[in-house]
Amino acid sequence: MNNTRLLVSGSAGSAITELVIPALLLRTPNAPWSQLVHIYVPQGPTVAFSGRDLRSPGITEATELARAAGFEPVVRSPGGRMVAYDSGAVVIDHLDSTTDIRHAGASTFAANAESHVRVLRGLGAIDARIGEVEGEYCPGEFSINVGGDTKVVGSAQRVTSTGSLFSTVVQVAVSDRVHAVITDVSKALGYDLRQSSIAGLADYEPALTATEVAAAFVADYRDRLDMIDSELPPEMVAHAAKAHGGSPFRVDDWTRSNPLLA
Repeated sequence: MNNTRLLVSGSAGSAITELVIPALLLRTPNAPWSQLVHIYVPQGPTVAFSGRDLRSPGITEATELARAAGFEPVVRSPGGRMVAYDSGAVVIDHLDSTTDIRHAGASTFAANAESHVRVLRGLGAIDARIGEVEGEYCPGEFSINVGGDTKVVGSAQRVTSTGSLFSTVVQVAVSDRVHAVITDVSKALGYDLRQSSIAGLADYEPALTATEVAAAFVADYRDRLDMIDSELPPEMVAHAAKAHGGSPFRVDDWTRSNPLLA
């Protein structure tokens, strides 16, 4: 069995490019790696919708609100619900070519949440805990909160016949525009939201930056999973950079229609 574990850091481009890349990697047949983790600080403001959000009668209004606020509306590959972020966040995409639909479920969420909580607690006086808080956006049993009051980390999963994608957003410094767009888009989609549940790690450790938090997660994945520093395949990045389409842009639709040919 291939046991190559690759660790990639740094943004690969625009909001659409960054979300297309893991979808393309997930569709890679006979991947030359068993696991690949990409950790980056996003370049552009993004509202990442899910397929579930598309079923809301308010999706058109939500998309318009996102664009008006200067955010790129994208329907990502993993599930969950809408999340908004900018360069004050850290995104972690963990791909595993050795898993399939039989391995989907709560155990993956629990294991990742436990690892992520350990990293957050090592960053300072952050009372990181696992669990959903009342009124949070993109609610989930394995969200990570601070003090049982505010959500700072959320994850979503996609599992296919060629592997799994576990994607995590860590909110470090939540800007006013991120707070506002989460509030406005949640309302348009008809989702309950307690605005005071929106927070970032810097609300508890003001000196923290997204770059520092990304570096902490890079070190954790490198050591914990014995990963080798690497780069994304340049031909894949170039292919993903060609992606464009409707609003919101739908990652899976584009990757199905534009596969990366060997």
